[in-house]
Amino acid sequence: MQPINPNNALSNGHCFAVATSEGGKTSAVKKLFIKAADQVVFFDPFGDYKGTIAGRKVRVYYGWGEFTSAVLAGRKTKQGFKIAKAFKGETTPEDFERFAQIVWGCGNGMHTKPLKAVFEEVAEHSTTAGKATGYYGKILRVGRKFGLHALSIFQRGQEVSKTVLDNTPYKWIGLQETEDSAAYLSKKTGVPKEEIMQLDKLEFILKKPGKMDNWEKGKLVFR
Repeated sequence: MQPINPNNALSNGHCFAVATSEGGKTSAVKKLFIKAADQVVFFDPFGDYKGTIAGRKVRVYYGWGEFTSAVLAGRKTKQGFKIAKAFKGETTPEDFERFAQIVWGCGNGMHTKPLKAVFEEVAEHSTTAGKATGYYGKILRVGRKFGLHALSIFQRGQEVSKTVLDNTPYKWIGLQETEDSAAYLSKKTGVPKEEIMQLDKLEFILKKPGKMDNWEKGKLVFR
């Protein structure tokens, strides 16, 4: 499977969410980056995306064949969908890469909707903190022109590939446990370290594309 119709006019929609455990990363992705009409797939090792997201029921598949068929069928339409690849046992970097390969093959630069792909636990499934490799790396570097948006989730910036930090224009930063983590994220995003260190549980800073000072603070609210 290969993506089709490269389109350099498309914008980079990659985002990441980084925070310590229970810092609100997954909730941020659900609430801020996913809408009802979006076409979204989830790499879901812990069942975090079961149920309803943005008013749409998430279809969950454990088999690779069933998951792939569902995504391909969904991409043939202009309708929104939410499809999760779930697992019954411990996941591996090979599972992560296989998911990325399927996402890569569903890219289409002329599709009316981008395909948003949520990559949970990036650090746990990465083999290097250097240049991102494989299909996940391809999505980060050139997925934009095929309408692929990676939503990457991890706990510490130091533990993931620099490709994730450098090629992602939307950066969601939540609670950090150490000054070192805050300092590293500050260096990579331009958000002042002191502002990151002040974040409490469920508070966040969202850095958007553009100037270094193009960021805003917020807090996740559950109703």
